[in-house]
Amino acid sequence: MENLNTITSMKMASSVLKDKCEATKANIKKMMTQAGVVETYKTVKVNIPQIPGDGDDVQFVGLNGVNFYFMKGETLDMPEPLYNLLRDCGKI
Repeated sequence: MENLNTITSMKMASSVLKDKCEATKANIKKMMTQAGVVETYKTVKVNIPQIPGDGDDVQFVGLNGVNFYFMKGETLDMPEPLYNLLRDCGKI
């Protein structure tokens, strides 16, 4: 039997990702240090666009083995190294 995404499983996945976004927001400085960014960095005010049909309302960014999650469609202050990664891959 194949695994299918149902409304229930999609809601659960969405709440898990939302929790990861909240954890990223709460621990961003510690996470940047874990990613090896020890120097002072600027933050950039950014709004990651929600693209109809994209399916995901969360944007993942990985830096040196550390996973960051941001909600799309919200304006936030993002560390410049993460902003540069998203800009360079065409996400913003």
